[in-house]
Amino acid sequence: MGKQDPPWLQQTRDFCHNSGIKIVGWGPDLLTVEAKSPARASEIAAQLAPFGLKPVPDADNDYAGLLDLSKNPSAIQTQKTSGDISHRRWDEQILPLIWAVVSLLLIPQLYDKGGRDPYWLGFPIGLIALIMFFRDATRIWGWKLELLPEGIHVRRNFRWTTIPWDQIHSIQDDDAGGRTESVNVKLLAHHSERLGTFNVAFARRLRDRLRQELSRRRTS
Repeated sequence: MGKQDPPWLQQTRDFCHNSGIKIVGWGPDLLTVEAKSPARASEIAAQLAPFGLKPVPDADNDYAGLLDLSKNPSAIQTQKTSGDISHRRWDEQILPLIWAVVSLLLIPQLYDKGGRDPYWLGFPIGLIALIMFFRDATRIWGWKLELLPEGIHVRRNFRWTTIPWDQIHSIQDDDAGGRTESVNVKLLAHHSERLGTFNVAFARRLRDRLRQELSRRRTS
């Protein structure tokens, strides 16, 4: 057993090995095993319950055929949803600045009357970069989210909207292609509000935080 392994791991590992349960990862408070179906996940959870391990709900793991277990599942869920969800991540925040710099460098009239690059080459590319700056500045800098007692207060393209908690059916996410996912609020009125498209890590944190908040308000 390694120095960083939790004290309960070796006994649990031996049991899993003898029971045909495949361990795919672990941490100080977390064990991740392979569970290819909901029925298999329930079976494994019952087998590992005597070790004090309880399932940690995770929609992504359900889809991937994995099961997270922990002695303190609420703490694990808190870790997954921790972090600032009011603004997009810093790596998205700087994207409009990159487009702004490119446009300044490639539109000759903005910095050099002579223009080191051919006008016919630099100007069109610089103009495209300028358009992308306004597009991404509106999409990224114009986005913000607040969790208010009355609902989700979200700013999209610099315009605020409040989605009341009692009108929300569920929080969903969809693969938007590449390394991005969109987060959608499905309403009881049979339509959805798209909160935005984000990189996968932020999208899943936002989704899980909103699901946790929605569940808390329904049970309070």
